[in-house]
Amino acid sequence: MTTKAWGILPAMAAALLMVSCTNDKYPTQFEGDGHHIVLNKAPNWNYFDLPAYVGDLSAYPAELQTVINEFFPRRAGIPDAKVIFLSASEMTANSSELAEALDKDAFVIYPGPADASLLGINPVIATLEEASEYTPLFHCHSNYGAGVTYTFWAEPAPKAPEAVASSMSESEWQALVKTNQSLGAESGYVMSDYDNDADFNVNYYQTRIHTFVNWLESSLMEQVMTKASPYEDLKANIENLGQRLTHNFPYSLSKQIDKATGSDPDVLSKSSSLDVEYRIYPCYMQSSNNENAGDYYSVVATVTPHNGSMWGPFVGSHGACRNRVYGFWFNKMNMATSLVNTDGSAIGGLEYFDRPIPENKNTSKDYSSGKSISFSGTVSGGWGGSQAKGVFNAGLSFGATWTSSTNYTLETIDYSLDSSDPSTVKYNYSTNNVKLTDDYDDWNKINNEDFPAPVRTEFSSHTMWTWHIPGSTVKDSDTKKFKLKTKITINYATWYHWRGSAEFDSNKKDYDIELPEFSWELKAPDRTPWGFINLRNASNYEMAHVSYYEAGKEDGEPLWTNSASFGKGDEARVALKEGTYSIRWDLINGDTQEKFGTYIYHNVKVHQGRDKESATITISSVDGQKE
Repeated sequence: MTTKAWGILPAMAAALLMVSCTNDKYPTQFEGDGHHIVLNKAPNWNYFDLPAYVGDLSAYPAELQTVINEFFPRRAGIPDAKVIFLSASEMTANSSELAEALDKDAFVIYPGPADASLLGINPVIATLEEASEYTPLFHCHSNYGAGVTYTFWAEPAPKAPEAVASSMSESEWQALVKTNQSLGAESGYVMSDYDNDADFNVNYYQTRIHTFVNWLESSLMEQVMTKASPYEDLKANIENLGQRLTHNFPYSLSKQIDKATGSDPDVLSKSSSLDVEYRIYPCYMQSSNNENAGDYYSVVATVTPHNGSMWGPFVGSHGACRNRVYGFWFNKMNMATSLVNTDGSAIGGLEYFDRPIPENKNTSKDYSSGKSISFSGTVSGGWGGSQAKGVFNAGLSFGATWTSSTNYTLETIDYSLDSSDPSTVKYNYSTNNVKLTDDYDDWNKINNEDFPAPVRTEFSSHTMWTWHIPGSTVKDSDTKKFKLKTKITINYATWYHWRGSAEFDSNKKDYDIELPEFSWELKAPDRTPWGFINLRNASNYEMAHVSYYEAGKEDGEPLWTNSASFGKGDEARVALKEGTYSIRWDLINGDTQEKFGTYIYHNVKVHQGRDKESATITISSVDGQKE
């Protein structure tokens, strides 16, 4: 080892890469070697335990077919399955069985290009505003509540890392090659070029299906909880009236990490995905509420970048020069959520009824993502068309309070909020807690502890706010719709460090991944003006079979019939949209059920009001006409 030989390296450290011991080329697609994506079944992954029907999967990539079969081991026929995978042709061939399964709130998965109307459904599916090369591989839909839909997007084939031009002359490069070869032979130093920990190399589709199964299980738990709730008023029913919009978006990075100048470069290629979920709870306050009238959209947003499959540090060598590559770790993310008209224009008068939380609280990482939201006046909840025949059995209230709260800790992740413009809520996330240090004496060691868990696994952030669109923009009985739009940029970082007998280079880089802008067209809230009818039984008989008709349609089918019976002084109460109605009822002997007579009351006018008294018309059974 000569002084002259060592002198070459420091002088060129900023512009060159060490000699590689391999002939590997950087990938044009993900491969199964030591520093790219490989199959690696993880025993702690979640497999779906409930019965599933797995039909024709030929529309999916072969690897995805294998993973679906692996993650859904319990098989059943369509009528008994909780999860149903179908091809487009099977959607048509099994239409009657599928209708029955959807009635039981099963989850039906069908290929992205297939027409959902074959299932008799009209799911709310995210639309990409840009990047048309992305296509949905499949959609998953269940009818429970306001309906839930999960979209599993495919991504374009990953691109090869950019080629690197040499900054050295041929004679300079050959001199460095010779020096490094001699150093390696003299030192006897041997290390595999990519000594990558297999725990960090996870299969692309396995990882994403694991995420999908977690979503299925949380949706099933929500089904159980909401079905157990009494649907008596807005306060009890609002969770079931909400709309759950979920978007799982894939991304990948395939990057040359070092400054290659003639040697094969160190390359890191990883893929992952990001979940965005919005829960939209719509309410409408009628025009009788004056300045408080209009739409109210309570939004609970959750974003989860799945950083675990992006993380894949490794150590290696190029001749006698040794290197560590750390990455990809989560560095920062920007998320903007907007409510706009369906043509993308701004909504007139849009404002906050409840400001976004958490507000900037960077001194504390513990916070709650919820608070109580109180509405006064005449409120209707849910989406338009949810009330059959104009009869309201749930989702109405004269004032209601709803609380949605999740306490959690966002360790090592800083966040800030820009809510200055109500049309767009902007959250920014970043980490400043990564320690870029090296242990000179233990070159093989990967210092995971210097990279906090959320930046190399995953974290979820929960946020909440309520928008108000005033009654000057939306009117009673209006069917106007709006669009929820999201734009996310996520950034990952790497750190490359190499040396011989002394440190020569340390290089941190970061890479933006700009996800395509996507949006959902929301259903129109139920803006129907409504009021109450109270029919009081003033007779000594029981009042039964109370039926309600639109005025002039008393000879047809009733809008609704109350199955209860009412004693003297009791009231039959029903909520109806504004209009004129007729009410028919029987008076019976409560002991013998003998009918005394049938009565009808014509031209009962229902109207809205700011409170229960002003929105209620009360009539007496003694004023009815006997038929």
